[in-house]
Amino acid sequence: MSEAVTSETLSFRSNAGVAASARPLRVLVAASGTGGHLIPALHIIRALQELQPGVVIETIGAGKQLEEKIFVQSGLKRHVIAASGVKHRGIVGWAGFVAGFPVGFLQCVRLFRRFRPDVVVGVGGYVTVLPVIVARLMRIPTWIHEAELHPGLANAVLGRFAERASLAFAETKIKGRVKTVFTGHPVRPELQRVERSALRDDAPKRLLIMGGSQGARGLDSVIPEIAELLHSRSIEVVHQSRPENMELVINSYRAAHVKASVVAFIDDMAGAYEWSDIIISRAGASSVAEVGAVNRPAIFVPYPFQQGTHQTDNAKALAAAGKALVVEETIPEFGRRLCEALAGLLERDAYRAMKSAPYQPKGLEAAHQIAQGIMELGSRKE
Repeated sequence: MSEAVTSETLSFRSNAGVAASARPLRVLVAASGTGGHLIPALHIIRALQELQPGVVIETIGAGKQLEEKIFVQSGLKRHVIAASGVKHRGIVGWAGFVAGFPVGFLQCVRLFRRFRPDVVVGVGGYVTVLPVIVARLMRIPTWIHEAELHPGLANAVLGRFAERASLAFAETKIKGRVKTVFTGHPVRPELQRVERSALRDDAPKRLLIMGGSQGARGLDSVIPEIAELLHSRSIEVVHQSRPENMELVINSYRAAHVKASVVAFIDDMAGAYEWSDIIISRAGASSVAEVGAVNRPAIFVPYPFQQGTHQTDNAKALAAAGKALVVEETIPEFGRRLCEALAGLLERDAYRAMKSAPYQPKGLEAAHQIAQGIMELGSRKE
C-alpha cells in the first residue's frame, strides 16, 4: 500500500531535510610516519576548521610518538589502527603487513560505522592505505595528498581507490582511477607574513640550519668542517640539532668563535625564516615547500638513506628554478663540498642572484585549496 501524503508528512520530510543539511561535515584524516606527513595533515585540518566552523575532524595514526605530539596535543582525537610498512623491509615487512591486515581492516570498518565520516583523507604514510581502501568499499568519498615528485608506494596503490588527489608538484603522475589537482604542498599559514623580496645590501650574515622534524645527524656532524668559514665571514647561526648531538654542535661553534643558537626544536618557524638570509636543510617535501614559499637561497642535503630518491628529486625541482643548490651527503668529502657550496652562496652577488630568480610557490594557498576540495567532495556524499 502506498503511503498517504499529508501535510503532516510533508512537514516531517521538510524538517528532516533541514536537519540533514545542518549536520556538520565529518572528516577522518589518516597520516603517520614523519613530520613530513603529520604537519601538512595538521595544516589541512586547520584550513578545514577555518573554512567550515563546526566541522568534526578525527585522525587515524599508527601509534607513533610524533602523532601524539602533533595531533593529540593539538586537541584532535586520534584512533590507532594496526598498520605496517613493507617497502625495503623484505619478507619481514610483508609478513607484518599480512598479519596486521585483517585486524586493521576490522578496526577501520568499526570506526567508520561509529564515526560515519563524509570524507576520508590520506596525507601520507602506510597508515593511509587501509582507511582509503575500506572507505572505497563502503562508498565513502576519499582524498589523498602526494607530497613527492614521484609517488610513494602507498599512494601508488591508492591511486586505484581514491577519488581525488592533490599534488605538490605539477609534474607528478598517479596511475589509476583517481583525479588529480595541482595544489602545491601545504605550508604553515604564518609564512604568509614572512617578507620574501627584500635583499641585503651586503653579503648574507644569518644562516638557518634545519634537519627536519627530528634534526639531522649528518648536518650536525659536519659543523666542525664549516665552522671556520662561518667565523671568517662573521656568520650568525640558528641550528636545529638532534638532542643527542647538541653538546657536540655547541662545542664546535664555540671553539670556532661562531655566534650560534643551537636548539632541538624551533617553535617559531616563521620567525626563524624571517630572521634568516640563507638556509641549509634536509630536502623533505615540507622543507622544500617552505623554503620556496619564503624565498630564501638554500643548500639542500637530501637524507642519504631515503626510500627511493624522493628528497633528491624534491631538492632538484627547486634547484632547477635557480633557487637552491644540492649537495649529496653520500659523496666523498661531504664536508669539503658543503663548505665550497656555502662559501659560494655567501658571496653577495651569488646570494642576490639566487634570491632574485623568478619563482612562484603554490604552497601558501595549498591547505585552503585542498580543504575546499574536501568540503566539496563531502557535500556530494549521498
